[in-house]
Amino acid sequence: MKTMHRTARKPGDPLKIEIDTSPIRLNPLDTQDYTSKMICSIMYESLQDGYNCRIIRKDPRTCQVDIHPDYLGDAEGVVQTIIYHLTKENQSPHLGSFLNIKQAVPYVKGLVSSDQLGVNVTGEKRFEVTLDEPSDEIESVLQSSFLIPATAGGDVPENGPYRFKRTFEKGLEFERNPQYKMTPADDRTVQIIQFILNDDLEKSIGLYEANQTDVTCHTQFHHSNMRYRQYADFKENHLPMLFTFKVKDDMLRTFIQHYFDKQKLAGDLGHIITPTDSLIGIWESGRTPQKDPPLLTKEEPIRIVYADYYPNGEIIERLADLFRRAGADVSVSRVSHFNDYYHMDKSGFDIELHLFLPAYMHELSYIKYFIRDISDPEKKKTIIDAIGSEKKKELFGLFENTTHYCPICFGKSLYLQDPCIEGFSVKTDGLLSVHDVKCR
Repeated sequence: MKTMHRTARKPGDPLKIEIDTSPIRLNPLDTQDYTSKMICSIMYESLQDGYNCRIIRKDPRTCQVDIHPDYLGDAEGVVQTIIYHLTKENQSPHLGSFLNIKQAVPYVKGLVSSDQLGVNVTGEKRFEVTLDEPSDEIESVLQSSFLIPATAGGDVPENGPYRFKRTFEKGLEFERNPQYKMTPADDRTVQIIQFILNDDLEKSIGLYEANQTDVTCHTQFHHSNMRYRQYADFKENHLPMLFTFKVKDDMLRTFIQHYFDKQKLAGDLGHIITPTDSLIGIWESGRTPQKDPPLLTKEEPIRIVYADYYPNGEIIERLADLFRRAGADVSVSRVSHFNDYYHMDKSGFDIELHLFLPAYMHELSYIKYFIRDISDPEKKKTIIDAIGSEKKKELFGLFENTTHYCPICFGKSLYLQDPCIEGFSVKTDGLLSVHDVKCR
């Protein structure tokens, strides 16, 4: 397969990775935005079964974790992080991920001490987790990006393959961590990684061809550039990032579900997105969008807001066009920076484009987030029963919508990567693998 023509790399050049927005907070225990999580993944290494640890099921309720001798962190540090997340005063966004641990709920309520939790250090590099109820979710939680060995106070040493070095005008720079021994470095190992900020989508390909970036931003690959699929530089895989509409009005949400054509949107965007009819995974309900929308009787314009990152604008424009065809006035507001969008008061809008990245790779991560938006107690009970009996097909159908959310699609990782770079990848969870990145 042919490669793209680009300015040659020089020996010792840093690996330059393009990003479309600046990180908000580089702390793996509580960071929420995707760019921060992605950058944290090169600084902090979570447990990964078969690479730096072995996760062994001793019985349906008990897991034993054996940590590799070369892993930067011990069992005590991991257990301290679990306790940190479960300590209510720390206000961890991940507290709910650990509530199935034995005695976790009484601990959160202040009824028992931390030494009564179902987490026990049994050796310097070994610990056990005991659950209240059997669940296959715990293996995913134990390998999540927010479970990094820490001190009792929540201080997290950089235990990943690269450590922070400096910021500069257009980005951040990281250097190889000399203490990292899981994959020993050699003379071909990339010593410096830079994240280069470029918020102008039209410049992305030109920067890559000029060797100003070596990996293009995998979340802003324009559909008109899919012609580059013929080159060895092109990389593609699914991303667990879910695009949803958060809709205030039940009538508008029902209208969207009946008339918004996700399949046509995906086709028009060169299939850079994967449509879904469920909030918990890629799934088709079999419902065909109706062609001719009825008139919408709205006295006020329908107010829509979104963060101005590709392909958000294309999705919102398609929705606005649907409303206009139904005779409604539409007012669209776009926010340039994700940090501003994340913190803004959106209560004055009828619809907002909402993106969700699961905290860990399991459908329960989606379920725990979206079940909070279900007001019907009977539906909640049906969901809990379906979880317990592992009726996954039924679960997917139960999450065709919640009170305010309806699903649109999942994103994809699409990017160009210098073929001279080996050992770099965007993993299935959307985070980066750089532990053995080299330049040939």
